[in-house]
Amino acid sequence: MSDEAKPVFCQASDSEPTASHLTVPVWILLLTFMLLFLGAVYFDRHSGWFDKQVYAPYTSANQLAAYQPQSGAASLLAHGRTVYETACGVCHGNDGLGKPGQAPPLAGSEWVTKDVTSLARIPLAGLNGPIRVAGQEWNLAMAPMGAGLSDADLAAVLTYVRGSWGNKSSAVSVDEMKAARAAISGNAPSEADLAKMTPMERGHTVFRKYGCFQCHGPDAKGGVANPNAKTAEQVPSLVYVADGYTKDELIAFIKRGEREIPKLNPAGPEPPHFMPKWGPVIKDAELDDLTTYLFSLKPKGEKLDF
Repeated sequence: MSDEAKPVFCQASDSEPTASHLTVPVWILLLTFMLLFLGAVYFDRHSGWFDKQVYAPYTSANQLAAYQPQSGAASLLAHGRTVYETACGVCHGNDGLGKPGQAPPLAGSEWVTKDVTSLARIPLAGLNGPIRVAGQEWNLAMAPMGAGLSDADLAAVLTYVRGSWGNKSSAVSVDEMKAARAAISGNAPSEADLAKMTPMERGHTVFRKYGCFQCHGPDAKGGVANPNAKTAEQVPSLVYVADGYTKDELIAFIKRGEREIPKLNPAGPEPPHFMPKWGPVIKDAELDDLTTYLFSLKPKGEKLDF
């Protein structure tokens, strides 16, 4: 057998095996972190935090409770909470603790425990000027956010406020709310009176009903102080609102409100007065009349851009 035909065998080496350091690819690390993040998000949204009573399609105990049939006191409180978070929570906070410089707390407020008429006067007529709440002095303008709510909605929300966050006062019935509204708004025009008015006259009534005058002034010329607001530190005039909006645009703006008011000094505090979200409160027909009134404020002889 020739040398070329001889098989070649590997000879064992006497050296010890060695380990080398290999870098894990960056994409594997990124993929791992991404999967962990997505898993955490999915867990947060769908786990119910290990509550055995929570099942799909519900994601939390609160969401599940909101869909359960309720009656009696539980139903009244649930409805009151919905109304509160829609119309009141943006200022007073869903926790009832208020917001510094903007709205006083309702938790522990002595006003919550007053008689129904005194308490109902606040959402029905609003507030303007100094008031003492829980030992602290406030000077504010609050629009009558409850003026457009039904007696049933107002009774529910006042019941919720009087029984939440440590408050322990009696519930408010619809009949009590009807009596309170009658005592508070005694001179308000009737439906028959409103039907005889022009849209502009009805709009002026709406302007007064919802307390627009408290911030924009009785003649809608503005002037109420709004520290650090870019509009000369005042609530702006509405006299020339027709120059900046069409009627549809103005209605849309009133409905959505303006929570963040541009600051004169960006590093300074938030301006205390802002435009509430009136969409859930003012009826569409009232909004149409209100914009008609506001557009009528522009001095005669000047061109209206609509």
